[in-house]
Amino acid sequence: MLRRIALLLSLLFVNPLFAQSQNEGPEQTGELIWRDPSCFFFVLKIDDENYSLFEFLGGPSPTVGSVFEGKLSSFGTRKIVNKTEGKPTMVYSETFGLPKAKMDRRIPRQCKRKKEFEAISG
Repeated sequence: MLRRIALLLSLLFVNPLFAQSQNEGPEQTGELIWRDPSCFFFVLKIDDENYSLFEFLGGPSPTVGSVFEGKLSSFGTRKIVNKTEGKPTMVYSETFGLPKAKMDRRIPRQCKRKKEFEAISG
């Protein structure tokens, strides 16, 4: 009985959120401008004013200067394409479309290279 309840809750809450995260936002291109391998986070510059923060989940290890394409301004877990490597990368994001001044405050404290992002002009 408990197993059925857990399955029902999963179907009601988790699957719609996953589906929603897969369908939101337009396809975009962004350049990786900051990465911290100590905490698996990186920031893409989407255009002159907007940045998105991602948590790296799998695929080729992202490097500064790499170009990514996909739904870069949407919530949740998804695949984006590392155009530089020509391979997919799994990411999670809930912070996107922010100017640099606000992105400074969204990088997690545990990231040892946070100050390097704060020093980037933008």
